[in-house]
Amino acid sequence: MNCLHIKLPDGTTRKIALGSRPKVIGSDEDADIILEDAAVSRYHCTVAVSPNGIHVQDLASATGTRINSRQVTSAMLQNGDKLEVGPFTFVAECAVTAGFGTAIRLVEEQFAVGKGFQTFLGEIAAEGQAPPPPSKPPTPGDAGANR
Repeated sequence: MNCLHIKLPDGTTRKIALGSRPKVIGSDEDADIILEDAAVSRYHCTVAVSPNGIHVQDLASATGTRINSRQVTSAMLQNGDKLEVGPFTFVAECAVTAGFGTAIRLVEEQFAVGKGFQTFLGEIAAEGQAPPPPSKPPTPGDAGANR
């Protein structure tokens, strides 16, 4: 299940399930997840489940949105990442399954480290090929050996 765990000012933790539609986090009464604090904009950010994690989009908030203490405008939350909105911290719980989303994330990671498309595809093709069988001379008694 994809969800966010939030630690409230009184020390309690609350689990917020994320469904198929995006949720708005903000201080406005129309927000899906309401956080009452002056450092939280009326419509601060959105969170939406995607195939490879939870997508976070800042909505031009006054104080910004952070993931693991790094300011972001748009980013993916992975399992265990911390989403910080004003003084509130959410911890992501992602139920990502291997598949298309995982493949896309792996490709994005390779491009981020500077690999080109052809290099990356060449590496994939090389991994998919079976190694050639070891060559050993036939021994007497093997099928096809000279008699």
